[in-house]
Amino acid sequence: MLSWFTAVSEAILLLPVAIAASWVARSVIRTLTRRAVRRAQRSEGSWRVRLDRLGDNGQADARKRQRADSVAKMIGRFVTVLIFTLAAFGAIELMGVSLAFAISSAGFIGLALALSGQDLVKDFLAGTRALLEDRYAVGDDVVLRVGGSEVRGTVDLIGSASVRLRTSDGATWHAGHHSVESVTNLSQLPAVSDIEVPVEEWAAADEREVVVRLADASNDVGLTGVVFLRDLETHEPDDETPSADTVSVRVKSNRPLSSPETEIVRAKLLER
Repeated sequence: MLSWFTAVSEAILLLPVAIAASWVARSVIRTLTRRAVRRAQRSEGSWRVRLDRLGDNGQADARKRQRADSVAKMIGRFVTVLIFTLAAFGAIELMGVSLAFAISSAGFIGLALALSGQDLVKDFLAGTRALLEDRYAVGDDVVLRVGGSEVRGTVDLIGSASVRLRTSDGATWHAGHHSVESVTNLSQLPAVSDIEVPVEEWAAADEREVVVRLADASNDVGLTGVVFLRDLETHEPDDETPSADTVSVRVKSNRPLSSPETEIVRAKLLER
C-alpha cells in the first residue's frame, strides 16, 4: 500500500515538471524562431523574405515579430502536447501499470484519437508552412479557395489549425489550413529589383520582346520559383553620382532576386 502511494505521489510530481518543461521549451522556441525568421528575412533572395504590404506605413517590423510569434506559438503547442503525453506515459509506468497493456486496453480509444487527429496534424503542418512562406498575415486582404469556392476577406486570426477571415459584410469565416487550395494575397506588393544595364544596349532592345522573354524565363534554370510581372520601368540609377553610360531597369517579380538571379536577368534584358 505504501509503495503504491509513493508511486502515485511520484506520478503526481510529474505534473509540475511537465509544466516547467513546457514553459522552458516554449520560451526557447519563441526566442529561436524570432532569430531564425529575422535571419531568413535578411537573407538575399530567399523565398522566406517577407514581401511589402500595401499600407504598411512603417509597421513591417511589427508584422515580422507577429509572424515569428505565430510560428513559435504553433510549434510550442505541438511541443507542449508531446511533453504532457510523455509525462502521462511516465506516470502510468510509475504506478506499476504496463504501458503496453494500457495502450492495448485503450486501443479503440487510441484508434479513434489517431483518426480524428490526422486532420489536426495536417492543419498544423499546413499552417506552419503558410506562415514560413508568408502566404498571408493578420490584416492582409486575401482571396482563399476552399472546396472549389472562393471567399474574400481580411485575415483576422491565424490559429494552429485554422485561419479566420472577416468578410466585407462583417461575417466571420473559418477554414482549416490544409483545406486551403490556393491563396491570392491582394495586400502583397511585388518585389522590385533595379538592374543597371548599358544605355546603348538597352536603347537597341525591344522592350516588348524583353517583357515576353522575362515572362517565358519564369522557373528557368537558375530562376526556380521566380515569376516576373509584365511590367518594366526605366529610370536613372540611384547612385549619388549616376553614370551617363548606364540606365536602371526596374523588374518586378513575386519574390526578391538573389545576386546570381540578378545576373541571369541582366543577361535576359540584353539578350538578342
